[in-house]
Amino acid sequence: MDENASVISMLDHTWFGSELAPETQEKLASLGSIMSFRPEEVILQEGEESIEFGILLSGRLALRTLVPERGPVTILSVEPGDVFGWSAILPEATAHSTVVATEPSKALVIDGMTLRAALKSDHGLAAGLYPRVLQAVARRLRATRLQLLDLFT
Repeated sequence: MDENASVISMLDHTWFGSELAPETQEKLASLGSIMSFRPEEVILQEGEESIEFGILLSGRLALRTLVPERGPVTILSVEPGDVFGWSAILPEATAHSTVVATEPSKALVIDGMTLRAALKSDHGLAAGLYPRVLQAVARRLRATRLQLLDLFT
């Protein structure tokens, strides 16, 4: 099995990738590479430029934000199929949270500049990817709202 086929197989086992058209899966696999992260490894740092877009394939990541007088606080867990660094799709984007591996993890990681160029030139890729990214952001907003409700009840 070649590397792209392996990546596509992993994507196909996630909520994010399973409904992508085969040509979109193939394009994402060709644009990115599989990266492994160790527990407590910092992947993105809050406030720094967000230069990579990732789809978590296995493991778990924590999104943490710095709260004055409390330090870093985990605000959300990223599960397989969820995305991180989605703001890298935007030019000159800044990471809004710190992303840290909480267990051994693997992700398909794509350079933001490369992805932006591909999305601009390949309308099929853009039409396939943007709705999934918006679904991921909506899921994250919903989870955050639920957490806020827990704080106030």
